[in-house]
Amino acid sequence: MQFIPSTWATMGADGNGDGVSDPNNIYDAALATGHYLCAGGRDLNRPADLDKAVLSYNNSREYVNAVRDWMRTYQGGEVGATPDDAPAVPHHPDPADDRASVATPQPRPVRAGSAATPQAKQDRGAVGSSTSRSGKTVEPSTPSRPSDRPVEKPAEVSGKNEGAGHRPVTDHRTVARLELVGGKGLGDWTAGKAVGRRAQVRVLDAHGHGVSGARVTFRITGSTGTSFASQATTATVATDRRGIATAPALLAGNLPGPLGVIATVPGKHGPVSGTFAATVQPAPAPAVDRLELLTAEPLRADANSRFLELPQVRATAHNEPSSGVRITATLLNGTGSKEEEEAQQATVGPYFKDDHGHPIRTLVLPGTDSEGRLDLPQLFTDAHPGIYTLRLTTPKGVRLGVPLIVGESAPDRPVS
Repeated sequence: MQFIPSTWATMGADGNGDGVSDPNNIYDAALATGHYLCAGGRDLNRPADLDKAVLSYNNSREYVNAVRDWMRTYQGGEVGATPDDAPAVPHHPDPADDRASVATPQPRPVRAGSAATPQAKQDRGAVGSSTSRSGKTVEPSTPSRPSDRPVEKPAEVSGKNEGAGHRPVTDHRTVARLELVGGKGLGDWTAGKAVGRRAQVRVLDAHGHGVSGARVTFRITGSTGTSFASQATTATVATDRRGIATAPALLAGNLPGPLGVIATVPGKHGPVSGTFAATVQPAPAPAVDRLELLTAEPLRADANSRFLELPQVRATAHNEPSSGVRITATLLNGTGSKEEEEAQQATVGPYFKDDHGHPIRTLVLPGTDSEGRLDLPQLFTDAHPGIYTLRLTTPKGVRLGVPLIVGESAPDRPVS
């Protein structure tokens, strides 16, 4: 029957029930030809469907006329002249191009010699490429079978035999594989920033044609805090007419590290998926050349109490607000003056509280806002009065010392 490999991959059948689908076996090839001609639910008892079946193999009206003449010749048992103007090279379109569901034909009782018998279907498939070019009358003969050759009985075409070597027909709506458009690497992203490239896949059937309308789910993995613009970590997108689905825009999380974007689509034998990879890189430290205290100093509090007024600072660069600056707050003994830059961290006196309510005296604060401002968290005191310093330091080393007085008057010394 001259099946090409790509067509046999979807139309191949086991016609004699030996568990093998072989395009060079007449029974396998004949049954596969029936599948090909009856694709899309075509019924070859109907003249219109018969024409469509032949046209699906070779889109030529002259070719259809030639095949019909040969069919009538074999049906009638009387040989007549057949046209010699059929195209010599047949066209091989995909029988699923009309997007119709392809169903396995069910056997039905027919009278011997009618156009719908399995033998007639085999004859039509074989005759299409062997039309006589001589113009002479050809006497069809009854094929004989050598007596010493075992007779192979074609298997019945029914749903019950599908598990015994029969391969279901695949149409354009059956997903076979998924391609990652542009490769699996999505590059390095900057923490907290919108991502320029969007994950994109192409969904293909067994012929390599795009499957439209397939629903692809994109899911973000990893612990970077990355999400889609909607702040969700999953999104489902339908493929376009080319079989392409594009994920929504991504927003890189604030935590550096690797992540994945997994694309999954339902397939014939289960989900088909592919994974994109990316890395979130730390955002570059914002430029800052000055820290400024916005509250009055020094700050005062009683022992075993708290500071009622919370310090507020502003970060600037060239007198312009600097947002996103991460400041480290450290509580030191003494005034923190220039002469005491190496003052040691306090072990008693003012303190912050951690998430469990325990005293801590070093704390990395959230980034400054769009105006470069930052409100410090609540400061507490213990039973030790004295003079202390709250030192604020940026990643670039810019410092600000804020004097703290617990149960005493403020000193007259300058604060760095």
